[in-house]
Amino acid sequence: MCGPCQDPVDRTYQHPDPRSPSIDHIRTIVAGGTDTRDNVRLTHWGCNHERHDNTPLRTAEEAEEWRAVLLRIPALRAYAESLMAEDMVHNSQAFHSPERYQAKLARRVERYEREKR
Repeated sequence: MCGPCQDPVDRTYQHPDPRSPSIDHIRTIVAGGTDTRDNVRLTHWGCNHERHDNTPLRTAEEAEEWRAVLLRIPALRAYAESLMAEDMVHNSQAFHSPERYQAKLARRVERYEREKR
């Protein structure tokens, strides 16, 4: 099963098909994740590419840590001051919903097949 979209991954697809299998870091290395077996999962290449290095916020503490980073950026300070941790977690979870990844993957597959790459 693909981590982000929760759909089965068919291992017969080959890159660059967006449905091809890929390995994804659950907690990105940039966000403090490790390069170990317990921090990787199977994904579609398209879902992995869509997620990029964006790690979903899981707790209010993680949201506060991210908010603290934003507060240090002068151009984002006013925006960061308006953020509430609970809203940040809710919005992050909505952004990383399986339905969103399924829709994005469907569009990537459609484009891939249309362009016959």
